[in-house]
Amino acid sequence: MSPPKNSVLTDDYRKSKNFYTSDKILYSYLHRYLSESDRRYISPNLLNLGEAASRKMDELSMAADKQSPKLKKRDNLGNDIDKVTFHPAYWKLMDIAAESEMFHLKYHPQTEGRFKESRHSLGFALGQLYAMSELGQYCPHCMTDGAAYLIEQYADSEDQKRLLRKLGACEGHNLFTGAMFLTEKSGGSDVGANLVEAEQIDGKEYLLNGEKWFCSNVNADVIMALARTGDIRAGTRGLSLFLVEKKLADGDPNPMEIIRLKDKLGVRSMATGEVRFQDTVGTRLGDEGQGFKIMAQMINISRNYNSVAALAANRRALIEVWQYLNHRKTFGKRAIEHSLIREKFYELGSQYLANFLLVWQGIRAMDASENGNMRARHLLRILTPMAKWWSAEHAVYAVRECMELMGGNGYIEDFVMPKLLRDVNVLPIWEGSGNIIVLDMLRAARKSEGLSIVFEIIKEAAKSSKVYGDLLGNQLSEIKNVWKSIEEMESKDQIEATAKPLFKKLITLLQVALLIQEKRDSSSERYDIALSYFKRLLSSTLEQRSPRPVEEIEELIGWDY
Repeated sequence: MSPPKNSVLTDDYRKSKNFYTSDKILYSYLHRYLSESDRRYISPNLLNLGEAASRKMDELSMAADKQSPKLKKRDNLGNDIDKVTFHPAYWKLMDIAAESEMFHLKYHPQTEGRFKESRHSLGFALGQLYAMSELGQYCPHCMTDGAAYLIEQYADSEDQKRLLRKLGACEGHNLFTGAMFLTEKSGGSDVGANLVEAEQIDGKEYLLNGEKWFCSNVNADVIMALARTGDIRAGTRGLSLFLVEKKLADGDPNPMEIIRLKDKLGVRSMATGEVRFQDTVGTRLGDEGQGFKIMAQMINISRNYNSVAALAANRRALIEVWQYLNHRKTFGKRAIEHSLIREKFYELGSQYLANFLLVWQGIRAMDASENGNMRARHLLRILTPMAKWWSAEHAVYAVRECMELMGGNGYIEDFVMPKLLRDVNVLPIWEGSGNIIVLDMLRAARKSEGLSIVFEIIKEAAKSSKVYGDLLGNQLSEIKNVWKSIEEMESKDQIEATAKPLFKKLITLLQVALLIQEKRDSSSERYDIALSYFKRLLSSTLEQRSPRPVEEIEELIGWDY
Protein backbone atom coordinates (compact mmCIF):
# COMPACT_ATOMS: atom_id res chain seq x y z
CA MET A 1 0.00 0.00 0.00
CA SER A 2 1.47 3.32 -1.08
CA PRO A 3 1.76 6.11 1.52
CA PRO A 4 -0.67 9.05 1.27
CA LYS A 5 0.43 11.80 -1.09
CA ASN A 6 1.98 14.78 0.66
CA SER A 7 0.18 17.68 -1.07
CA VAL A 8 -1.86 20.70 -0.11
CA LEU A 9 -4.87 19.93 -2.33
CA THR A 10 -6.27 16.88 -4.08
CA ASP A 11 -5.19 16.02 -7.60
CA ASP A 12 -8.54 17.04 -9.08
CA TYR A 13 -8.21 20.63 -7.83
CA ARG A 14 -9.04 23.22 -10.46
CA LYS A 15 -9.92 26.89 -10.59
CA SER A 16 -12.40 28.83 -12.67
CA LYS A 17 -11.40 29.58 -16.24
CA ASN A 18 -13.85 32.46 -16.50
CA PHE A 19 -15.20 34.56 -13.63
CA TYR A 20 -18.29 35.50 -15.65
CA THR A 21 -19.52 32.08 -16.74
CA SER A 22 -18.61 30.59 -13.36
CA ASP A 23 -20.65 33.11 -11.40
CA LYS A 24 -24.23 31.84 -11.44
CA ILE A 25 -25.44 34.76 -9.31
CA LEU A 26 -24.13 37.58 -11.51
CA TYR A 27 -24.76 35.69 -14.75
CA SER A 28 -28.42 34.92 -13.96
CA TYR A 29 -29.08 38.41 -12.58
CA LEU A 30 -27.83 40.11 -15.74
CA HIS A 31 -29.87 37.73 -17.88
CA ARG A 32 -33.00 38.65 -15.92
CA TYR A 33 -32.58 42.40 -15.94
CA LEU A 34 -30.70 43.36 -19.13
CA SER A 35 -32.56 43.67 -22.41
CA GLU A 36 -31.84 41.14 -25.12
CA SER A 37 -30.07 43.73 -27.29
CA ASP A 38 -27.87 44.83 -24.36
CA ARG A 39 -27.00 41.21 -23.58
CA ARG A 40 -26.03 40.57 -27.19
CA TYR A 41 -23.70 43.57 -27.17
CA ILE A 42 -22.11 43.10 -23.77
CA SER A 43 -21.80 39.28 -23.61
CA PRO A 44 -18.52 39.08 -25.61
CA ASN A 45 -17.04 41.82 -23.41
CA LEU A 46 -18.11 40.01 -20.24
CA LEU A 47 -16.73 36.72 -21.51
CA ASN A 48 -13.38 38.26 -22.47
CA LEU A 49 -13.03 40.17 -19.22
CA GLY A 50 -14.18 37.18 -17.16
CA GLU A 51 -11.43 35.08 -18.73
CA ALA A 52 -8.79 37.79 -18.26
CA ALA A 53 -9.79 38.31 -14.62
CA SER A 54 -9.53 34.61 -13.85
CA ARG A 55 -6.16 34.16 -15.58
CA LYS A 56 -3.67 36.82 -16.63
CA MET A 57 -4.93 39.71 -14.49
CA ASP A 58 -3.90 38.02 -11.23
CA GLU A 59 -0.23 37.91 -12.19
CA LEU A 60 -0.33 41.49 -13.42
CA SER A 61 -2.11 42.65 -10.28
CA MET A 62 0.41 40.96 -8.00
CA ALA A 63 3.29 42.59 -9.88
CA ALA A 64 1.71 46.07 -9.82
CA ASP A 65 1.00 45.68 -6.11
CA LYS A 66 4.52 44.54 -5.18
CA GLN A 67 6.20 47.25 -7.28
CA SER A 68 4.20 50.33 -6.42
CA PRO A 69 4.35 53.66 -8.29
CA LYS A 70 7.38 55.88 -7.76
CA LEU A 71 7.62 59.67 -7.88
CA LYS A 72 10.50 61.17 -9.84
CA LYS A 73 10.78 64.80 -8.77
CA ARG A 74 13.51 65.92 -11.20
CA ASP A 75 15.18 64.86 -14.42
CA ASN A 76 18.93 64.41 -14.88
CA LEU A 77 19.41 68.15 -15.55
CA GLY A 78 17.68 69.19 -12.36
CA ASN A 79 14.41 70.28 -13.94
CA ASP A 80 11.27 69.72 -11.87
CA ILE A 81 9.16 67.09 -13.62
CA ASP A 82 7.02 65.44 -10.88
CA LYS A 83 6.62 62.30 -12.95
CA VAL A 84 4.93 59.19 -11.54
CA THR A 85 6.32 55.94 -12.94
CA PHE A 86 4.52 52.59 -12.85
CA HIS A 87 5.43 48.95 -13.30
CA PRO A 88 4.59 47.80 -16.86
CA ALA A 89 1.92 45.49 -15.39
CA TYR A 90 -0.08 48.57 -14.40
CA TRP A 91 -0.40 49.69 -18.01
CA LYS A 92 -1.33 46.20 -19.18
CA LEU A 93 -4.14 46.24 -16.61
CA MET A 94 -5.19 49.64 -17.96
CA ASP A 95 -5.30 48.15 -21.47
CA ILE A 96 -7.64 45.40 -20.27
CA ALA A 97 -9.96 47.92 -18.62
CA ALA A 98 -10.14 50.18 -21.68
CA GLU A 99 -10.65 47.26 -24.08
CA SER A 100 -13.56 45.99 -21.98
CA GLU A 101 -15.41 49.19 -22.99
CA MET A 102 -16.47 49.95 -19.42
CA PHE A 103 -15.96 53.66 -20.22
CA HIS A 104 -16.50 53.58 -23.97
CA LEU A 105 -20.10 52.37 -23.85
CA LYS A 106 -21.00 55.07 -21.32
CA TYR A 107 -19.28 58.20 -22.64
CA HIS A 108 -17.72 57.90 -26.08
CA PRO A 109 -19.54 59.95 -28.75
CA GLN A 110 -19.81 56.82 -30.92
CA THR A 111 -22.17 55.16 -28.42
CA GLU A 112 -24.08 58.28 -27.39
CA GLY A 113 -27.63 57.34 -26.43
CA ARG A 114 -27.27 53.68 -27.42
CA PHE A 115 -27.20 52.39 -23.84
CA LYS A 116 -29.19 55.20 -22.28
CA GLU A 117 -31.40 52.91 -20.19
CA SER A 118 -28.66 50.60 -18.90
CA ARG A 119 -25.23 52.20 -19.16
CA HIS A 120 -24.50 52.04 -15.44
CA SER A 121 -25.61 48.42 -15.19
CA LEU A 122 -23.38 47.47 -18.12
CA GLY A 123 -20.39 49.40 -16.79
CA PHE A 124 -20.67 47.96 -13.29
CA ALA A 125 -21.13 44.41 -14.55
CA LEU A 126 -17.76 44.74 -16.26
CA GLY A 127 -16.34 46.53 -13.25
CA GLN A 128 -17.30 43.78 -10.82
CA LEU A 129 -15.42 41.20 -12.87
CA TYR A 130 -12.41 43.49 -13.23
CA ALA A 131 -12.22 44.30 -9.52
CA MET A 132 -12.25 40.62 -8.57
CA SER A 133 -8.62 40.60 -9.72
CA GLU A 134 -7.53 44.24 -9.39
CA LEU A 135 -9.03 46.50 -6.74
CA GLY A 136 -6.26 49.11 -6.75
CA GLN A 137 -6.70 50.34 -10.30
CA TYR A 138 -10.47 50.19 -9.94
CA CYS A 139 -10.11 53.49 -8.04
CA PRO A 140 -8.72 55.37 -11.10
CA HIS A 141 -11.49 53.76 -13.15
CA CYS A 142 -14.01 55.13 -10.64
CA MET A 143 -12.47 58.60 -10.92
CA THR A 144 -12.49 58.38 -14.72
CA ASP A 145 -16.18 57.57 -14.78
CA GLY A 146 -17.03 60.37 -12.33
CA ALA A 147 -14.97 62.97 -14.18
CA ALA A 148 -16.55 61.98 -17.51
CA TYR A 149 -20.02 62.26 -15.97
CA LEU A 150 -19.42 65.82 -14.74
CA ILE A 151 -17.91 66.86 -18.08
CA GLU A 152 -20.93 65.37 -19.83
CA GLN A 153 -23.29 67.33 -17.58
CA TYR A 154 -21.48 70.65 -17.03
CA ALA A 155 -18.63 71.30 -19.50
CA ASP A 156 -19.12 73.35 -22.64
CA SER A 157 -19.69 71.50 -25.91
CA GLU A 158 -16.11 71.96 -27.13
CA ASP A 159 -14.61 70.42 -23.97
CA GLN A 160 -17.19 67.63 -24.05
CA LYS A 161 -16.33 66.72 -27.61
CA ARG A 162 -12.58 66.85 -26.97
CA LEU A 163 -12.43 65.07 -23.59
CA LEU A 164 -15.22 62.47 -23.70
CA ARG A 165 -13.57 60.90 -26.73
CA LYS A 166 -10.45 60.41 -24.58
CA LEU A 167 -12.21 59.42 -21.34
CA GLY A 168 -14.23 56.89 -23.33
CA ALA A 169 -11.34 55.45 -25.34
CA CYS A 170 -11.17 51.67 -25.65
CA GLU A 171 -7.39 51.58 -26.16
CA GLY A 172 -5.21 51.95 -23.10
CA HIS A 173 -2.65 54.24 -24.76
CA ASN A 174 -5.43 56.66 -25.78
CA LEU A 175 -7.36 56.59 -22.52
CA PHE A 176 -7.47 59.69 -20.33
CA THR A 177 -8.04 58.92 -16.66
CA GLY A 178 -9.76 61.13 -14.12
CA ALA A 179 -9.27 62.21 -10.51
CA MET A 180 -11.07 64.02 -7.68
CA PHE A 181 -8.94 66.44 -5.63
CA LEU A 182 -11.28 67.10 -2.75
CA THR A 183 -9.86 66.79 0.77
CA GLU A 184 -7.34 69.03 2.50
CA LYS A 185 -5.23 68.84 5.64
CA SER A 186 -7.44 71.14 7.68
CA GLY A 187 -10.76 69.65 6.66
CA GLY A 188 -10.74 65.96 5.78
CA SER A 189 -14.41 64.97 5.66
CA ASP A 190 -15.31 68.55 6.62
CA VAL A 191 -15.11 69.86 3.06
CA GLY A 192 -16.52 73.22 4.15
CA ALA A 193 -13.16 73.91 5.84
CA ASN A 194 -11.24 73.71 2.54
CA LEU A 195 -8.72 76.53 1.96
CA VAL A 196 -7.50 76.19 -1.65
CA GLU A 197 -8.35 79.42 -3.44
CA ALA A 198 -9.30 80.19 -7.03
CA GLU A 199 -8.80 83.62 -8.60
CA GLN A 200 -10.73 84.49 -11.75
CA ILE A 201 -8.58 85.59 -14.68
CA ASP A 202 -10.96 85.45 -17.66
CA GLY A 203 -14.57 84.25 -17.80
CA LYS A 204 -14.57 80.69 -16.50
CA GLU A 205 -10.76 80.52 -16.32
CA TYR A 206 -9.18 80.68 -12.86
CA LEU A 207 -5.82 80.23 -11.18
CA LEU A 208 -5.83 77.77 -8.27
CA ASN A 209 -3.45 77.96 -5.31
CA GLY A 210 -3.10 75.77 -2.21
CA GLU A 211 -2.67 72.13 -1.17
CA LYS A 212 -4.81 69.03 -1.61
CA TRP A 213 -4.09 66.28 0.92
CA PHE A 214 -5.58 63.09 -0.63
CA CYS A 215 -5.29 62.92 -4.40
CA SER A 216 -6.01 59.42 -5.65
CA ASN A 217 -4.88 58.76 -9.22
CA VAL A 218 -2.54 61.71 -8.81
CA ASN A 219 -1.21 61.29 -12.36
CA ALA A 220 -4.66 61.78 -13.90
CA ASP A 221 -5.14 63.63 -17.18
CA VAL A 222 -8.42 65.21 -16.06
CA ILE A 223 -8.97 66.42 -12.49
CA MET A 224 -12.08 67.64 -10.71
CA ALA A 225 -10.99 70.04 -7.93
CA LEU A 226 -12.88 72.12 -5.40
CA ALA A 227 -11.50 75.59 -4.65
CA ARG A 228 -12.76 78.57 -2.72
CA THR A 229 -14.26 81.46 -4.65
CA GLY A 230 -16.21 82.71 -1.63
CA ASP A 231 -15.55 83.50 2.00
CA ILE A 232 -14.33 80.71 4.32
CA ARG A 233 -17.29 81.49 6.61
CA ALA A 234 -19.62 80.40 3.81
CA GLY A 235 -18.40 76.80 4.20
CA THR A 236 -19.30 74.57 1.26
CA ARG A 237 -21.35 77.43 -0.24
CA GLY A 238 -18.08 79.27 -0.86
CA LEU A 239 -16.66 76.46 -3.00
CA SER A 240 -16.71 76.15 -6.78
CA LEU A 241 -15.77 73.19 -8.98
CA PHE A 242 -12.94 73.30 -11.52
CA LEU A 243 -11.86 71.15 -14.41
CA VAL A 244 -8.07 70.95 -14.21
CA GLU A 245 -6.17 69.27 -17.03
CA LYS A 246 -2.68 67.84 -16.70
CA LYS A 247 -1.58 69.72 -19.82
CA LEU A 248 -2.43 73.19 -21.04
CA ALA A 249 -3.79 73.92 -24.50
CA ASP A 250 -0.26 74.55 -25.85
CA GLY A 251 0.96 71.17 -24.56
CA ASP A 252 2.96 72.51 -21.62
CA PRO A 253 2.38 71.00 -18.16
CA ASN A 254 -0.25 72.71 -16.06
CA PRO A 255 1.80 73.97 -13.05
CA MET A 256 1.17 71.82 -9.99
CA GLU A 257 3.60 70.06 -7.68
CA ILE A 258 3.22 66.47 -6.51
CA ILE A 259 4.70 66.83 -3.03
CA ARG A 260 4.90 63.12 -2.28
CA LEU A 261 3.09 59.81 -2.79
CA LYS A 262 1.21 58.24 0.10
CA ASP A 263 2.59 54.98 1.50
CA LYS A 264 -0.71 53.11 1.86
CA LEU A 265 -1.74 49.87 3.57
CA GLY A 266 -3.43 48.59 0.42
CA VAL A 267 -4.45 49.47 -3.15
CA ARG A 268 -0.74 50.00 -3.68
CA SER A 269 -0.83 49.56 -7.45
CA MET A 270 -2.22 53.07 -7.97
CA ALA A 271 -0.77 56.42 -6.97
CA THR A 272 -2.26 58.57 -4.22
CA GLY A 273 -0.41 61.78 -3.48
CA GLU A 274 -0.34 65.26 -2.01
CA VAL A 275 -0.53 68.10 -4.51
CA ARG A 276 0.23 71.81 -4.35
CA PHE A 277 -1.56 74.02 -6.87
CA GLN A 278 0.71 76.89 -7.97
CA ASP A 279 -1.20 79.21 -10.30
CA THR A 280 -2.75 76.07 -11.73
CA VAL A 281 -5.21 76.78 -14.54
CA GLY A 282 -8.74 75.53 -13.97
CA THR A 283 -12.03 75.94 -15.84
CA ARG A 284 -15.08 76.47 -13.66
CA LEU A 285 -17.92 73.98 -14.11
CA GLY A 286 -21.34 75.26 -13.12
CA ASP A 287 -22.01 78.42 -11.15
CA GLU A 288 -19.79 79.90 -8.47
CA GLY A 289 -20.62 78.56 -5.02
CA GLN A 290 -22.26 75.41 -6.42
CA GLY A 291 -19.07 73.35 -6.44
CA PHE A 292 -19.84 70.95 -3.62
CA LYS A 293 -23.37 70.36 -4.85
CA ILE A 294 -22.01 69.41 -8.28
CA MET A 295 -19.13 67.39 -6.85
CA ALA A 296 -21.65 65.40 -4.78
CA GLN A 297 -22.81 63.80 -8.03
CA MET A 298 -19.30 62.46 -8.61
CA ILE A 299 -19.12 61.35 -4.97
CA ASN A 300 -22.33 59.36 -5.40
CA ILE A 301 -20.94 57.64 -8.49
CA SER A 302 -17.80 56.90 -6.47
CA ARG A 303 -19.87 55.40 -3.67
CA ASN A 304 -21.43 52.98 -6.12
CA TYR A 305 -17.95 52.05 -7.35
CA ASN A 306 -16.99 51.51 -3.72
CA SER A 307 -19.96 49.15 -3.31
CA VAL A 308 -19.12 47.19 -6.45
CA ALA A 309 -15.48 46.94 -5.36
CA ALA A 310 -16.68 45.56 -2.01
CA LEU A 311 -18.85 42.99 -3.79
CA ALA A 312 -15.94 41.98 -6.01
CA ALA A 313 -13.52 41.52 -3.10
CA ASN A 314 -16.12 39.65 -1.09
CA ARG A 315 -16.91 37.37 -4.03
CA ARG A 316 -13.26 36.70 -4.84
CA ALA A 317 -12.43 35.76 -1.25
CA LEU A 318 -15.48 33.54 -1.02
CA ILE A 319 -14.85 31.60 -4.20
CA GLU A 320 -11.10 31.27 -3.50
CA VAL A 321 -11.74 29.53 -0.20
CA TRP A 322 -14.71 27.60 -1.63
CA GLN A 323 -12.54 26.10 -4.36
CA TYR A 324 -9.72 25.51 -1.89
CA LEU A 325 -11.77 23.70 0.77
CA ASN A 326 -13.54 21.53 -1.79
CA HIS A 327 -10.11 20.07 -2.56
CA ARG A 328 -8.53 20.14 0.90
CA LYS A 329 -8.62 16.98 3.03
CA THR A 330 -8.65 17.36 6.82
CA PHE A 331 -9.36 14.73 9.46
CA GLY A 332 -10.10 12.09 6.86
CA LYS A 333 -12.57 13.96 4.62
CA ARG A 334 -12.98 17.01 2.43
CA ALA A 335 -12.90 20.18 4.53
CA ILE A 336 -16.28 21.27 3.14
CA GLU A 337 -17.86 18.17 4.68
CA HIS A 338 -17.16 19.44 8.22
CA SER A 339 -20.29 21.01 9.71
CA LEU A 340 -18.64 24.11 11.20
CA ILE A 341 -17.10 25.00 7.84
CA ARG A 342 -20.48 24.59 6.16
CA GLU A 343 -22.05 26.82 8.81
CA LYS A 344 -19.53 29.54 8.03
CA PHE A 345 -20.24 29.27 4.31
CA TYR A 346 -23.96 29.42 5.14
CA GLU A 347 -23.36 32.76 6.87
CA LEU A 348 -20.92 34.23 4.33
CA GLY A 349 -22.87 33.02 1.30
CA SER A 350 -26.17 34.41 2.61
CA GLN A 351 -24.62 37.77 3.46
CA TYR A 352 -22.96 38.01 0.05
CA LEU A 353 -26.19 37.24 -1.80
CA ALA A 354 -28.09 39.86 0.22
CA ASN A 355 -25.35 42.46 -0.33
CA PHE A 356 -25.31 41.67 -4.04
CA LEU A 357 -29.04 42.39 -4.29
CA LEU A 358 -28.73 45.60 -2.26
CA VAL A 359 -25.89 46.99 -4.41
CA TRP A 360 -27.49 46.00 -7.70
CA GLN A 361 -30.84 47.47 -6.66
CA GLY A 362 -28.95 50.76 -6.37
CA ILE A 363 -27.25 50.34 -9.74
CA ARG A 364 -30.56 49.71 -11.48
CA ALA A 365 -32.00 52.72 -9.66
CA MET A 366 -29.13 54.82 -11.11
CA ASP A 367 -30.19 53.91 -14.62
CA ALA A 368 -33.90 54.43 -13.93
CA SER A 369 -33.27 57.76 -12.19
CA GLU A 370 -31.17 59.01 -15.10
CA ASN A 371 -34.10 58.24 -17.39
CA GLY A 372 -36.57 60.34 -15.44
CA ASN A 373 -38.03 57.84 -12.93
CA MET A 374 -38.65 60.03 -9.88
CA ARG A 375 -39.36 57.11 -7.54
CA ALA A 376 -35.99 55.61 -8.46
CA ARG A 377 -34.34 59.01 -7.90
CA HIS A 378 -35.69 59.22 -4.35
CA LEU A 379 -34.81 55.59 -3.65
CA LEU A 380 -31.30 56.06 -5.03
CA ARG A 381 -30.70 58.98 -2.67
CA ILE A 382 -30.89 56.68 0.36
CA LEU A 383 -29.80 53.41 -1.28
CA THR A 384 -26.41 54.77 -2.35
CA PRO A 385 -25.09 55.47 1.18
CA MET A 386 -26.80 52.33 2.51
CA ALA A 387 -25.11 50.04 0.00
CA LYS A 388 -21.75 51.77 0.33
CA TRP A 389 -21.70 51.42 4.13
CA TRP A 390 -23.05 47.89 4.38
CA SER A 391 -21.15 46.28 1.49
CA ALA A 392 -17.82 47.72 2.69
CA GLU A 393 -18.24 46.58 6.29
CA HIS A 394 -19.24 43.08 5.22
CA ALA A 395 -16.45 42.82 2.66
CA VAL A 396 -13.79 43.46 5.32
CA TYR A 397 -15.40 40.87 7.59
CA ALA A 398 -15.86 38.31 4.81
CA VAL A 399 -12.28 38.53 3.52
CA ARG A 400 -10.90 38.12 7.04
CA GLU A 401 -13.16 35.12 7.68
CA CYS A 402 -12.19 33.53 4.36
CA MET A 403 -8.52 33.99 5.20
CA GLU A 404 -9.09 32.13 8.46
CA LEU A 405 -11.01 29.35 6.70
CA MET A 406 -8.09 28.91 4.33
CA GLY A 407 -5.68 28.57 7.26
CA GLY A 408 -1.97 29.29 7.09
CA ASN A 409 -1.81 29.41 3.29
CA GLY A 410 -4.40 32.18 3.36
CA TYR A 411 -1.88 34.34 5.21
CA ILE A 412 0.93 33.79 2.70
CA GLU A 413 1.59 36.41 0.02
CA ASP A 414 1.86 33.75 -2.70
CA PHE A 415 -1.93 33.57 -2.50
CA VAL A 416 -4.38 36.36 -3.29
CA MET A 417 -5.96 36.63 0.17
CA PRO A 418 -3.37 38.95 1.83
CA LYS A 419 -3.61 41.47 -1.02
CA LEU A 420 -7.40 41.28 -0.85
CA LEU A 421 -7.36 41.94 2.89
CA ARG A 422 -5.04 44.93 2.52
CA ASP A 423 -7.03 46.35 -0.38
CA VAL A 424 -10.50 45.88 1.05
CA ASN A 425 -9.80 47.78 4.26
CA VAL A 426 -9.91 51.09 2.39
CA LEU A 427 -13.53 50.61 1.36
CA PRO A 428 -15.17 51.54 4.70
CA ILE A 429 -13.04 54.73 4.66
CA TRP A 430 -13.17 56.02 1.07
CA GLU A 431 -16.13 58.10 -0.11
CA GLY A 432 -17.46 58.64 3.42
CA SER A 433 -16.62 56.57 6.48
CA GLY A 434 -19.40 54.84 8.40
CA ASN A 435 -20.28 57.76 10.66
CA ILE A 436 -20.36 60.20 7.74
CA ILE A 437 -22.64 57.79 5.90
CA VAL A 438 -25.05 57.66 8.84
CA LEU A 439 -25.29 61.46 8.76
CA ASP A 440 -25.91 61.32 5.01
CA MET A 441 -28.68 58.75 5.43
CA LEU A 442 -30.31 61.04 7.99
CA ARG A 443 -30.24 63.87 5.44
CA ALA A 444 -31.59 61.55 2.73
CA ALA A 445 -34.42 60.38 4.98
CA ARG A 446 -35.45 63.97 5.70
CA LYS A 447 -34.96 65.55 2.27
CA SER A 448 -36.23 62.81 -0.04
CA GLU A 449 -38.96 60.20 -0.13
CA GLY A 450 -36.35 57.43 -0.11
CA LEU A 451 -37.07 56.20 3.42
CA SER A 452 -40.80 55.95 2.74
CA ILE A 453 -40.09 53.96 -0.43
CA VAL A 454 -37.84 51.57 1.53
CA PHE A 455 -40.66 51.13 4.05
CA GLU A 456 -43.03 50.34 1.13
CA ILE A 457 -40.67 47.72 -0.35
CA ILE A 458 -40.37 45.95 3.01
CA LYS A 459 -44.13 46.15 3.66
CA GLU A 460 -44.92 44.72 0.21
CA ALA A 461 -42.49 41.83 0.74
CA ALA A 462 -44.00 41.10 4.16
CA LYS A 463 -47.49 40.92 2.60
CA SER A 464 -46.32 38.50 -0.08
CA SER A 465 -44.52 36.04 2.20
CA LYS A 466 -46.34 33.56 4.44
CA VAL A 467 -43.08 32.33 5.97
CA TYR A 468 -41.34 35.64 6.68
CA GLY A 469 -44.24 38.11 6.62
CA ASP A 470 -44.94 38.33 10.35
CA LEU A 471 -41.28 38.66 11.30
CA LEU A 472 -40.69 41.32 8.66
CA GLY A 473 -43.87 43.23 9.49
CA ASN A 474 -43.24 43.27 13.25
CA GLN A 475 -39.68 44.50 12.89
CA LEU A 476 -40.73 47.15 10.37
CA SER A 477 -43.28 48.46 12.88
CA GLU A 478 -40.54 48.70 15.50
CA ILE A 479 -38.33 50.68 13.11
CA LYS A 480 -41.16 53.06 12.19
CA ASN A 481 -41.82 53.76 15.87
CA VAL A 482 -38.16 54.52 16.52
CA TRP A 483 -38.00 56.75 13.43
CA LYS A 484 -41.04 58.65 14.66
CA SER A 485 -39.28 59.25 17.97
CA ILE A 486 -36.17 60.48 16.10
CA GLU A 487 -38.26 63.04 14.25
CA GLU A 488 -39.48 64.38 17.60
CA MET A 489 -36.02 64.58 19.23
CA GLU A 490 -34.40 67.95 19.77
CA SER A 491 -30.91 66.73 20.72
CA LYS A 492 -28.69 66.24 17.66
CA ASP A 493 -26.43 63.88 19.64
CA GLN A 494 -29.39 61.71 20.62
CA ILE A 495 -30.67 61.64 17.02
CA GLU A 496 -27.33 60.46 15.67
CA ALA A 497 -26.81 57.85 18.39
CA THR A 498 -30.30 56.42 17.81
CA ALA A 499 -30.10 56.52 14.01
CA LYS A 500 -27.08 54.26 13.56
CA PRO A 501 -28.58 51.04 15.02
CA LEU A 502 -31.90 51.89 13.34
CA PHE A 503 -30.29 52.07 9.90
CA LYS A 504 -28.41 48.83 10.54
CA LYS A 505 -31.66 47.01 11.26
CA LEU A 506 -33.42 48.73 8.34
CA ILE A 507 -30.78 47.63 5.84
CA THR A 508 -31.12 44.02 6.98
CA LEU A 509 -34.90 44.17 6.59
CA LEU A 510 -34.53 45.67 3.11
CA GLN A 511 -32.17 42.87 2.15
CA VAL A 512 -34.72 40.28 3.31
CA ALA A 513 -37.35 42.04 1.21
CA LEU A 514 -35.09 41.96 -1.86
CA LEU A 515 -34.40 38.24 -1.31
CA ILE A 516 -38.16 37.62 -1.22
CA GLN A 517 -38.60 39.57 -4.46
CA GLU A 518 -35.86 37.64 -6.24
CA LYS A 519 -37.20 34.33 -4.96
CA ARG A 520 -40.44 35.01 -6.86
CA ASP A 521 -38.59 35.52 -10.14
CA SER A 522 -35.99 32.78 -9.87
CA SER A 523 -36.08 28.99 -9.91
CA SER A 524 -32.97 28.77 -7.71
CA GLU A 525 -33.28 27.61 -4.11
CA ARG A 526 -30.42 29.87 -3.01
CA TYR A 527 -32.83 32.67 -2.07
CA ASP A 528 -34.75 30.36 0.28
CA ILE A 529 -31.48 29.22 1.85
CA ALA A 530 -30.34 32.80 2.42
CA LEU A 531 -33.76 33.78 3.80
CA SER A 532 -33.57 30.99 6.36
CA TYR A 533 -30.24 32.44 7.54
CA PHE A 534 -31.69 35.95 7.92
CA LYS A 535 -34.75 34.60 9.75
CA ARG A 536 -32.39 33.02 12.25
CA LEU A 537 -30.36 36.24 12.45
CA LEU A 538 -33.39 38.45 13.08
CA SER A 539 -34.89 36.04 15.61
CA SER A 540 -31.54 35.98 17.46
CA THR A 541 -32.37 33.15 19.84
CA LEU A 542 -30.26 30.16 20.79
CA GLU A 543 -31.71 26.96 19.39
CA GLN A 544 -30.82 23.46 18.35
CA ARG A 545 -29.37 23.56 14.85
CA SER A 546 -28.65 21.10 12.11
CA PRO A 547 -25.95 22.13 9.61
CA ARG A 548 -26.94 22.66 6.00
CA PRO A 549 -25.96 19.81 3.65
CA VAL A 550 -23.14 20.32 1.17
CA GLU A 551 -25.57 20.43 -1.77
CA GLU A 552 -27.44 23.40 -0.29
CA ILE A 553 -24.24 25.30 0.43
CA GLU A 554 -23.12 24.65 -3.13
CA GLU A 555 -26.40 26.10 -4.43
CA LEU A 556 -26.06 29.12 -2.16
CA ILE A 557 -22.49 29.92 -3.23
CA GLY A 558 -23.54 29.67 -6.88
CA TRP A 559 -20.13 29.03 -8.40
CA ASP A 560 -19.45 26.75 -11.36
CA TYR A 561 -15.88 25.79 -12.14
